[in-house]
Amino acid sequence: MKALVYNGPKRLSLEECEIPELKRGEAIIRVEAVGICGSELEGYLGHSSVRTPPLVMGHEFCGVIERLDPDVSAFRAGDKVIVNPLVSCGACDRCAAGRSNICRNRQIIGIHRPGAFAEFVAVPAANMYRVPDELDSNLASLAEPLAVCIHAVKLGLRPFEDVVVYGAGPIGLLTLQAALHMGARRVLVVDRQQERLEFASQLGAETAVPEQVKETFAHLFSARGVDTIIDCVGVQATREQAIELVNPGGSVIIVGLGQDQTTLSMNHVVRQEISLIGSYTYSNADFEQAVYLLTNGNITNEHWSTTCSLAEAPAAFAALTDGSAKFSKVIINPYGRGQANV
Repeated sequence: MKALVYNGPKRLSLEECEIPELKRGEAIIRVEAVGICGSELEGYLGHSSVRTPPLVMGHEFCGVIERLDPDVSAFRAGDKVIVNPLVSCGACDRCAAGRSNICRNRQIIGIHRPGAFAEFVAVPAANMYRVPDELDSNLASLAEPLAVCIHAVKLGLRPFEDVVVYGAGPIGLLTLQAALHMGARRVLVVDRQQERLEFASQLGAETAVPEQVKETFAHLFSARGVDTIIDCVGVQATREQAIELVNPGGSVIIVGLGQDQTTLSMNHVVRQEISLIGSYTYSNADFEQAVYLLTNGNITNEHWSTTCSLAEAPAAFAALTDGSAKFSKVIINPYGRGQANV
């Protein structure tokens, strides 16, 4: 089979690899669509401590069961599935507490085991979700990042409240859509790129560039303010502005991993009793809800995503990391030609 192999910083190569071996309790998936995640861009640049080359990345994917362990009765070959790439042990204290996303022994497909930037990938059958054949595979591949967003929204937002989202990239746009479906009244999306803000506006958000945030914030929310801010960027400027704007007693949900070390006004955090909450991946329930929203047509990727083939993927990585990409989300179609319009 063909696979896109990460061999070190800015080194991706299309290689011939063995089709994964079918193991007990697992399935071999023929990959139809797999998204390029921001964390994989960090890996591509050599900034990820958990992605060790050589590695086949890819954890946001949808495909069709090619082969299946005969002992697995809940599925059959030919079923179209979305796969939860987070493999938890089910035995540690975190799993027992229902927090499998921070399992002490977790593995992630595309990090700790070969991923879906390939024609085939092996997955645990317990992590598969059957979806209708007519569901667009490119849209279905958004289940994993959408689950990330649902988890983040749950950590802070209450129904009928306003919320601010930093970042209009794929995670920001999915967080916006998740928040609106989960009861947000108004959502203000902040980003430096006007084109991305236009996508957010089309999806129902109020928008602002960083220089206009305070003015727009005051106009929209007046003295009421907001109790929840979700930072999908994760750099000094967004974290700093978020704790400045959020209400006393409010929460800043930190999703973005753009920068590791930041300096914040912690005395302000203490005196205003602001909660800084890290949000990592999702629970099984979050993932199931993401699949539900996608299957029922509640989420769209129109206008802000595009596709490419495996052969075109290295160029897509380069464009996404150097800022020349026209689209914020690129989805690889291992068996297709792609749109080649990154």
